Amino acid sequence: MSAISVQDRYDQFQEAAVSRIVSDLSAKPSGRFLLVIPTAGGKTFTGVKAINRLFETGALSPANDRVLWTAHRTELIGQAKDAFKKFADSYPEKPNFVSNVEFSMISGVEQLLAAQGKIKLAIIDEAHHAASKNVSYRPLFAHPQLGILGLTATPSRHDGEPLDFERESFSIGFPDLVKKGIVLKPEVRKVEGGSFDFSDLEDEASLEQLNNEERNNKIIAELVKHTEEYKKVIIYVGTVNHVKSLYKQLRNSPLKEQYESIAFITGNENSRNEGREAFIRKEKAFKRSILVNVTVLSEGYDDPSVNTVVMATPSRSKLYYMQAMGRAIRYDPSDSLKKAFCVEIEDTLPNIRYRIDNRWLFSDVSDALEPAVIDEQYGSADEFAAALKALYDRYDVPPEHRGSPAYDKDQRFSVLLFKRYLAPGRYVHFPMVISNDNRLQVTNMFNYLSERMESFRKRGIVADAAFRMVGATAFELLDDESKRRWVYDAMKSAVPEESLEQEDAHAKAGYPWITFAAFHYYQTAFPDGLLEFVQDMVNREDVLNTIKSRDFEKGSYLLRLPLPLKSTIGKIVTCSEFSDVDAVVQRLKSLRTEQGDKDHRTDVYRILAESVIPIEQAHVDSLVLIARSEMPYSFQLT
Repeated sequence: MSAISVQDRYDQFQEAAVSRIVSDLSAKPSGRFLLVIPTAGGKTFTGVKAINRLFETGALSPANDRVLWTAHRTELIGQAKDAFKKFADSYPEKPNFVSNVEFSMISGVEQLLAAQGKIKLAIIDEAHHAASKNVSYRPLFAHPQLGILGLTATPSRHDGEPLDFERESFSIGFPDLVKKGIVLKPEVRKVEGGSFDFSDLEDEASLEQLNNEERNNKIIAELVKHTEEYKKVIIYVGTVNHVKSLYKQLRNSPLKEQYESIAFITGNENSRNEGREAFIRKEKAFKRSILVNVTVLSEGYDDPSVNTVVMATPSRSKLYYMQAMGRAIRYDPSDSLKKAFCVEIEDTLPNIRYRIDNRWLFSDVSDALEPAVIDEQYGSADEFAAALKALYDRYDVPPEHRGSPAYDKDQRFSVLLFKRYLAPGRYVHFPMVISNDNRLQVTNMFNYLSERMESFRKRGIVADAAFRMVGATAFELLDDESKRRWVYDAMKSAVPEESLEQEDAHAKAGYPWITFAAFHYYQTAFPDGLLEFVQDMVNREDVLNTIKSRDFEKGSYLLRLPLPLKSTIGKIVTCSEFSDVDAVVQRLKSLRTEQGDKDHRTDVYRILAESVIPIEQAHVDSLVLIARSEMPYSFQLT
């Protein structure tokens, strides 16, 4: 019996990713490609699947070729090894080529490549670290015949450094993972921090200003207020001293009586003075705990029971934010009612004109040029048209540039607006409308230019020269030289303030030069009968909120699954998953009709054992309860 719904959903989109990777590396074995899957989307496991498929199809020779898997943290290497073991356990019928894989920290790569002449492919985990300036990765890119596959949550780097990859073999956005039921949509709560006099977010002495008793007490007060909701918490701060100070205040607070463990970990030590692996193993075993850290737990830490992250240090890095958030948004097989929370501690800092916002989790564009982010909502074709027109009016988009995509409520729409200078105090905007059809092409172009714009500006690179570096797709998207120049000029003016010359008043006066407008569909009214259908669900509000925001795939079904003693729990499944569930229910009902009052337990267990059931194991017994009655248990969502 299979009852791992989330894994089934992973398999669906991962199969597309694996096919693209195998196709690219088969066509060009020495190519340098990226796999882009947001944190908690299973990029490591997807990479493992791709390696096995490459060997299985003969693109790599099991007898002669080897693969190098490298990363910059020991936890990531351990995670990769665990993923190969998971592959073997999940697909026992498939060959597993882990014996053809060499695992190495990035520091040992050069020596390994020299000693091992059969390595044909290198996997770089967390490949955003493999920037051109990072000498640790140069031995890999120096081998012209070596294929490279980089795994990352986002190809965007907040420092603007380029990555030496040709293109993305596959990418998927965070909103798509939410809709597919692969990750949880987090609830973001904000807590006022304080006002501080520094602007360098990388300077440890500056960040130490945030390490004060008053601000720490605000964090503690938030945790005390929501102790029941915040079950397992990871707190991110900016310095080692802050880790230890906050840890002491937490230990001396009422929270000590509410949690099994309050602990800290830094790069070199932890509060229990244990080995790193032993410490982390114990942390994962706790049901309720608070763990304070500085950057240590942003990558390679997988504990699905974590449901809350506290962002208590400012950052300009969307990647860091997403990685931290990723600790909380994983589904927990042992808690079907899990909710995810992100608590942001907001501080007032001078000369910080831009800060991370939770909406970036739902955008695909780089934040290197600090675009403004706005949200627009619509609930029908007319409302979408009106919202788009209002946006165009508000940003003075000329009539000849007011394009409108074909409406589809299941599309994900957004608009990039590039400011164009006309005269002192007078600006218009040039729009690029983004939909599912062109998202990858637009974001690849925008992100490529964003990450390099500071360098292009300093080197005097002109617009068409930069677009030629992007490739032919950029000229297809912007088929007119004037349009390319408008986009390029806006991006050039948007280079962050600290990189501008003091006399560049034009760029400063026009900020923000780029605006990203994210359109969100909302359900204007619930379908007839839905409110009655969900009435006795213990997770009723969560289900209704999901339906309101349309965080599900088109044609999905809402299941009403009876709990053992009383009430029901709601679960949204895809159309194909519903077909599998309903097939089991109908077989059980047929058995009920055929056998009547006979002892049918053996046959029931046989049906369950031989069926593929795409819901969690904890809910399988609900199908038996459903088969006992004629009450409707499904509701199709349109």
